Amino acid sequence: MKLFLKLAGLLFAIVLIFLIGFYSGKSNRSYTVDSMAEKLKHNLMNPISDAAQISGRKLVLLENPEIIGRIMEGGSFGNDDFSVAAAQNMFSKNESAIEDIIDKTSIQQVSANVWLIRMPIVNCTLIETAKGLVLIDTGMKPAGPALLKAIRSISKKPIHTIIYTHGHVDHCYGTWALMEAGENPQIIAQSNIKARFERYVQLRGSIAKYMSQPSEQLPHNLTEIVLPTRYFDNELSLEIGGEEIVLKHFNGETDDQLFVWLPAQRILLAADYYQGFLPNAGNGKRVQRYVDDWIVALKTMAALKPDIMLPSHGEKIKGSEIIQKDLRILTEALEYIFNKTINGLNAGLRKDQIFQSIELPEHLKNYPLLKEQYVTAKDISKMIIRQYTGWWDDIPSHWSPASIEAQAKQIVALSGGMDKLILFIRKLTNQDLALAAHFTDWAYFAEPQNSDVQQLVLDIYKRRIMSDESVTQEMLVYLDHMAAVREQMK
Repeated sequence: MKLFLKLAGLLFAIVLIFLIGFYSGKSNRSYTVDSMAEKLKHNLMNPISDAAQISGRKLVLLENPEIIGRIMEGGSFGNDDFSVAAAQNMFSKNESAIEDIIDKTSIQQVSANVWLIRMPIVNCTLIETAKGLVLIDTGMKPAGPALLKAIRSISKKPIHTIIYTHGHVDHCYGTWALMEAGENPQIIAQSNIKARFERYVQLRGSIAKYMSQPSEQLPHNLTEIVLPTRYFDNELSLEIGGEEIVLKHFNGETDDQLFVWLPAQRILLAADYYQGFLPNAGNGKRVQRYVDDWIVALKTMAALKPDIMLPSHGEKIKGSEIIQKDLRILTEALEYIFNKTINGLNAGLRKDQIFQSIELPEHLKNYPLLKEQYVTAKDISKMIIRQYTGWWDDIPSHWSPASIEAQAKQIVALSGGMDKLILFIRKLTNQDLALAAHFTDWAYFAEPQNSDVQQLVLDIYKRRIMSDESVTQEMLVYLDHMAAVREQMK
């Protein structure tokens, strides 16, 4: 218990240090985090770093607290507040996550009967009608109590309808709290969502790994998920208590995604088709995204000429001209990536040559809406390639390759031994960090138990996380690898 309390206090101190630095400006943040990190390392790490029960991930963050700030720059997914507890326990009723989300939830009134409920990472929308409340999305699992509290601060009416914009955990897992409170709404979603939920059960270990979540928190069966009571395919028009609500489905971030249109108020609930930065359309740790259909969805939304747009992540956007411009720019960017990728495939280029050539034109590159924060334009190209081709990457030896371990050992031997390879990598680091990371991987797969190699992995991938060229999902891959290596070192 004493160790637990000490760790909890230390983690709180690290996050507090980051937040103080964040709100005092970027340069101050860097100075504050770096200087305090050194004090934390020297004064606090030595007594606890031998504790076998501390996870490798926590040790990496405790020893390198500046990493926390770097990852959090994009980890909030467009929302102002970030919750470490919630991000690490998306599928559970973790008490710390529940309390943190309650503390960080805010409400913005959008119109006389529409409210945007803003929580860490994701937004939900509430519509009040004569027949009761209509709720768009319910957040991740620990968000349920915060959502209920927010709803009841707005209206005491029963929840008539819940609409899931898609089946991702941050959009539909908070429903349990509403049901336990006695609500009995109809729940509407696109037909493909059930197969998504079934996959969450079937691949729970894999999904936990790639989402950096505790595997025991993933659903064991469908009874642990509040399923829809009504499904539709392409379009559904509802009339609830005098409010017309139109649901339109297009493949995008998922194959069950939809957006919501309130024609009388000209309010568009854009779900995850719009994210405020270059969208999560090329995530290497997630199932297929559909960039071509995403483009059609954006064009369809723009044609509605909304006056207000409410994304599921980030601030509301007001003004028809602003919304039109944003949707047009985003469409142009995705079309550019899509067309260049398809042209590369048709020209017979090697797949890595295609995505490596992807770079947005100058007039798009610096547009704030297209910031490469979570994934890159190259990542989106990779996703398009995967959608339209097989698993082979066009390199002949990769069709039936030798094991990675066998390749790695030969590369070490050709380098003249591990000591010489490590020296080469450390010199290369300042010249070409990405290339140094390749050789670091070879060193690690050849001798994963070598303490010098393990330290090399930690050093190289910390630098990759801290690099301005890295984006959120990339950083999390590097952090997971560092955590696995640090676990070996205990």
